[in-house]
Amino acid sequence: MKADTFNIIQRLFDTSQMILKIPVYQRNYDWTEGNVRRLLEDVENVIKNKQQYFIGAIVYMESDNNDLGMPEFLIIDGQQRITTLTILLQALKDLCVQSDQQVLEMIDSLLTNKYSSDEYKIKLKPIKSDNIQYERLLNGNLDDMDYNGHIYKNYKIAKNIFSNWINNGIKPIEILLALKKLQVVGISLKSGEDDPQIIFESINSTGVALTNTDLIRNFLLMGDQDQDKLFEEYWLPIENKLRKNNNNETLDLFFRQYVITKSNSTITERKVYSSFINLFRVNNFTHESQLKELNMYANIYATFLYPNNSNYNDKIKGYLLDLKQLKQSTCYPFLMHVFKDYENKIIDEETLSKVLSLITIYLIRRSICNVPTNSLNTLFAYLYVRVFKVTNNKNKYYESINKYLFSQKNKDEIPNDENVKYALEHENLYQNKELCRLLMLDIENNDFKEKLILII
Repeated sequence: MKADTFNIIQRLFDTSQMILKIPVYQRNYDWTEGNVRRLLEDVENVIKNKQQYFIGAIVYMESDNNDLGMPEFLIIDGQQRITTLTILLQALKDLCVQSDQQVLEMIDSLLTNKYSSDEYKIKLKPIKSDNIQYERLLNGNLDDMDYNGHIYKNYKIAKNIFSNWINNGIKPIEILLALKKLQVVGISLKSGEDDPQIIFESINSTGVALTNTDLIRNFLLMGDQDQDKLFEEYWLPIENKLRKNNNNETLDLFFRQYVITKSNSTITERKVYSSFINLFRVNNFTHESQLKELNMYANIYATFLYPNNSNYNDKIKGYLLDLKQLKQSTCYPFLMHVFKDYENKIIDEETLSKVLSLITIYLIRRSICNVPTNSLNTLFAYLYVRVFKVTNNKNKYYESINKYLFSQKNKDEIPNDENVKYALEHENLYQNKELCRLLMLDIENNDFKEKLILII
């Protein structure tokens, strides 16, 4: 391992022919408007003070890929800054199309390999889920871009700010020279000697916190010789199903629910990653077998989130929509077990529907009577393993769940019929927005009478 300080654009992009590859285990490009504006403030200070400016550290390793005919560097850490700098360069380049051909050509030589084939024309290669948008940006196909994505949004911010600077008398060459004065500490790793995962986790432990999704992806893909295959066949489909709004929030929730399902116990957010690693080792998973299982559970979880996109019958979709309307995701770890049993043909569609009805009505009754929800996490974390610790109970699947859920052990948590009737007559249910929306939807769909009979 070797570390030194250098100007990032001059060192990494001034080389006439080269590839900077962001490995598939890295997080998606997720710099926000705030991140970009702070970097542009730094650039403005460089223009004013004419001094070098330090923007952090990057870690990279020269690849063993000798088929390219040019150097290839893997970016182990720092891909957010590197990607953003190239977006800034593209924004500046596009402003120079009509006004400054010299600066345009200088930037073009930084971003592209002039004499390479189309496959290797662009120097920076983000991970596949970002690369489509990135290539469209650098190729000028703005009409085909995702206008809600970070790449396009940050490009527009940079272009607008650069345009204001130019209108106020700052020349494009001054902006380019300022970008070239941004410095980093570059840590160069040697293949076969340095462990990139240990260094990556060490550096990020003191920086912006990685999400559980980032950590799990790094663990499953970093260092695996088949990482590109695993990413394409397993990880990317999981992302496509569950990663929404350019962030990991839904994926993080999924991994927490997965760990709760597998461990049959409650898990705090900060222990998700360590619990995941423990489950991986206890179950003797390989990276591929773990990703296969995650993909299966991701299909189930996507059904909970988007019932109307599933292939289940209308009754099952209806119960899942009810649970979503109630915002009762606490039952998902239990339901992941149940849906897995359905997929494995342990139960049929009718039994699945009856179990969903039972859980839905149970939660609605509690909601009507305003029973505190703090015990639900624990209940649904261990419900499946408690019910089916007696293997023969699977022969009486619905009945066993019903018996346990409404047993004497849980009597303080379960409103009786009189409590429910009283609450329906006297309580201000309109204060419960989720419940009101659900009941209104039932009225609109002519399902209210049937639902009310089940509730009471």
